[in-house]
Amino acid sequence: MDTVYHADKAWLLDIQHRLYKWSRAEPDEAYRDLWNWVTDPRNLRVAWGRVVRNRGARSAGTDRVTVRKILQRKNGPERFLEETRTLLRLGTFRPSPVRRVMIPKRGKPGQFRPLGVPTVRDRVVQAAVLQLLEPIFEACFLPVSYGFRPRKACRDALEHIRNAIRPKGGRLPQTDWSPPPYEWVIEGDIKGCFDNIDHHHVMSRLRTRVRDNKVCRVVNAFLKAGVLSEGVFSRTHLGTPQGGILSPLLANITLSAIEERYARFVAARKTRQGKPYARPGDAIRKFRHYERKAGRPVMLPIRYADDFVVLVAGTEEQVRAEKEELASFLSAELKLTLSPEKTRITRLNEGFIFLGHRVRLKWDDRWGYWPRLEVPKEKAKQLCHNIKQLTGRDRVHEPLQAIIDDINPILMGWGNFYRHCIGAKAVFTRIDHYAWTRVWSWLRKKYPKTGARKIYRLHWRKLPGRNRRQWTDERPLAIVADLRVERHNLIGLKYPDYAQLLPESPVHNERCPPGSGTGDEETGGSNPTTAPHPHDHLKGGRRA
Repeated sequence: MDTVYHADKAWLLDIQHRLYKWSRAEPDEAYRDLWNWVTDPRNLRVAWGRVVRNRGARSAGTDRVTVRKILQRKNGPERFLEETRTLLRLGTFRPSPVRRVMIPKRGKPGQFRPLGVPTVRDRVVQAAVLQLLEPIFEACFLPVSYGFRPRKACRDALEHIRNAIRPKGGRLPQTDWSPPPYEWVIEGDIKGCFDNIDHHHVMSRLRTRVRDNKVCRVVNAFLKAGVLSEGVFSRTHLGTPQGGILSPLLANITLSAIEERYARFVAARKTRQGKPYARPGDAIRKFRHYERKAGRPVMLPIRYADDFVVLVAGTEEQVRAEKEELASFLSAELKLTLSPEKTRITRLNEGFIFLGHRVRLKWDDRWGYWPRLEVPKEKAKQLCHNIKQLTGRDRVHEPLQAIIDDINPILMGWGNFYRHCIGAKAVFTRIDHYAWTRVWSWLRKKYPKTGARKIYRLHWRKLPGRNRRQWTDERPLAIVADLRVERHNLIGLKYPDYAQLLPESPVHNERCPPGSGTGDEETGGSNPTTAPHPHDHLKGGRRA
């Protein structure tokens, strides 16, 4: 079975590579014959393997059939896939309504968000369609989009922002510092994004790259399948169901219009002969340089799913005008609305929260303004609150190892998420001390008549191979400060297996990332020879 699966994967990878290569070579064309590949048994077998390995395999849709039930039948997977292929080939396949369940929002007690659970058959078909649509659109997406894309994470988006706002510019006197390339940020927040995506707009953008009518009809059928919540069926005229395998790609296809609006600042144009530049990063920087010299605003969007920011170099009036134009664009083109309360304009030296991190420019007497990714204080307080909830008096009847097993994943997951922030080691040390204190307090409640020395002898043990002690039962309490704190390196940004290597990284090249300032003899922010420094009012008396 493994040999067959690997052979199927190799076949699919070859098809995906061909689609990706074609899509990059023909950005204005649409592919017209995908259906035979969608319904190919090899593609369906790989899709089945993807569904089986997913954590949601234990969940059942509206038909109450799980992956486990199918596996328990005699020749279950083979019969199931053959039936699915027959329905697709005959044109009689109809998606079932999505079973809606409400799950609590992490870090927001009392708040819930809807999650759609498709049937197993629908999941397999969605995976089969996704495996062929993804390489076509991955070749078109701009390098400033990171959410729900293969081998990309939020730390990549944050590092892109950090590189983009890092001061770089022409040679200035020793007593001066290069101004930051961007002074403002528009924090975008879309009201109910996934629930209000317009189906007509999704299908219109899909058909610009895929003209196979059968594939488009299946995708449209999934959008219109409806929702079953507590036994009540409701039709879906808007939105993509959160939880479907195909939904993230459809959302990206729609929201990619945001970065396409600023494509002239991100993607290099072609030469006068109609050929692509050998080093597109140089062409992008030169274009931004001339825009700044002309006094026009320069903008860079960074998007992760429905969360996005727009970095702006320009005056406050230009930034406010851009915010209004962006709101009008989303309303007219995507039928989406920016939240007026949560969409803000902020100076970069004041800082903003993006993807759970605090991003800001901080003054340093050694090299002027410098970008920082920091751990927000509210996130550290929330983690301490979660640890406190796990070590309450109501759990004194449980063994120590149960408490440790509940705390360790939270500590290590939180630490790995923030280990690329500046000053993270000091925050991790405080978190370790708080966790130690909470476990000690819990032990005193569990053994009220036992002396402290005896409790120490029982559970305060030396870690193997280290001159350090920690609370231990069968396994020790995790130490977050042991994590290596380092800057995330975007040069090693990974791409899907089917993606061909680019002549230069879309984020890094030999001189600086395309979203950040400039090379030699180019302005980093406002032109230092003609325009005042945007933060001069903050630097009075600090220069040598």
